[in-house]
Amino acid sequence: MDKIEVVIVTGMSGAGKTQAMAIFENMEYRCIDNYPVALLKEFGDLLRTSTKYSKVAMAVSLGDAILAVRVFSNMDWVDLTVIFLDCEDEVLLSRYKQTRRSHPLMIGNVASSLTEAIQFEREMADPISKLANIIIDTTLLKPIKLQDKLEIYFHKGNQDTFRVSFVSFGYKHGVPKDADLLLDVRFLPNPFYIEELRAQTGNDKAVYDYVMEQPETQEFIEKTIVYYDYLLKKYEEEGKMQMIIGIGCTGGQHRSVTLTNYFADHYSKFYQVYKWHRDADH
Repeated sequence: MDKIEVVIVTGMSGAGKTQAMAIFENMEYRCIDNYPVALLKEFGDLLRTSTKYSKVAMAVSLGDAILAVRVFSNMDWVDLTVIFLDCEDEVLLSRYKQTRRSHPLMIGNVASSLTEAIQFEREMADPISKLANIIIDTTLLKPIKLQDKLEIYFHKGNQDTFRVSFVSFGYKHGVPKDADLLLDVRFLPNPFYIEELRAQTGNDKAVYDYVMEQPETQEFIEKTIVYYDYLLKKYEEEGKMQMIIGIGCTGGQHRSVTLTNYFADHYSKFYQVYKWHRDADH
């Protein structure tokens, strides 16, 4: 019989598990939140014998995640994917203060303050993050972009397709945690110093043309494509399903956006490509 698709969604509290589960529900997954891990073996037996469950998404706390992964990994009728949602500690603090929600570890009297709760969870996060198939950093991620990412990962009929994501970003806003490779384009001439281009981005033709017309850009593209052609082919042959390439400039508005647009367009001829302008999408 076909394997049952099970997705475990875990990560830092406040990083977006609730939003992720809503997205999976919209993608017609059977969604389960905080299911008792002591009953997972019985639930797995139900999956094997029932025809009602073909796709299941489960939100699991960090404290239960290791056991949940271990249990499902021993079921040969389950196709397991583990998603780890991460977020910068300062942003987690801000989110909890804005929503005035209580952290689960404070409710359980494990931690006496929000800062202590986040630090405690951060220590628990390391082992499970190493087991995760997919790591998504939601620090600067808008809900609609989280939806885009999950839909790319779990697009119907494309589970076996090698996917390449190009993400532009600004180094002054931090490096995307979920990137597999980083490309630094801060050495290219900067349109920021041209007054009529400053307020535009690499999504605008004037900025795109300016960056692309530079001799340094053309030489850089030529050398980078040779490297990426080789690297992406090798990763695909190895069986890797997703490659995330971060392209960064200073502010994430001009050079990185231009090069992200260029490489996404170029490689869309060969792979399923997704692009996202982290700091220029407003």
